[in-house]
Amino acid sequence: MLADTLLLLFLIPLSFIINALAHELGHAIAGKLVGLTIHQVVIVTDLRKGPVKPLFTLGGTKFYLAANSLLSYVTTSGVPFSQHPIKQIIFNLAGPISGALMALVFAIYAVNLTETTAVNIAAACVSVFYLVMDLVNLKPELQAYDTPSDGWKIRDAWRRLRISKQG
Repeated sequence: MLADTLLLLFLIPLSFIINALAHELGHAIAGKLVGLTIHQVVIVTDLRKGPVKPLFTLGGTKFYLAANSLLSYVTTSGVPFSQHPIKQIIFNLAGPISGALMALVFAIYAVNLTETTAVNIAAACVSVFYLVMDLVNLKPELQAYDTPSDGWKIRDAWRRLRISKQG
């Protein structure tokens, strides 16, 4: 029981970083597919606390990863979304969908994680929390750190797409 509980205490913070990474990698991969240049994938606690150095660089993209991550985003250039709303929709949908899929995989895995039912239920609840958080990110009304949610950006692109088809 103690070993199972310690495993859960290790997996909870790790699952947060994995979920954030899956979300941002979803954006990054979709961004590449729609023609964006991906400069950074950032998953850090708070950049205001001091400079953070990239952990590694892969394919010209710098990866900033830190424990206790509360802030995550991808920096891009290359495609003006104002002219390509479909590409913006693809880019912004990819993050929440990727994170939600990762959470779902972990939820399925968590059901048989250990011999301790309470730990399995707790792990499954944590993964369901991430699943819900990724899907809630699709709500157009949400903002965090004065940054619109993916849902807000999708709604904005959808409106521009409808206007362009009417005009």
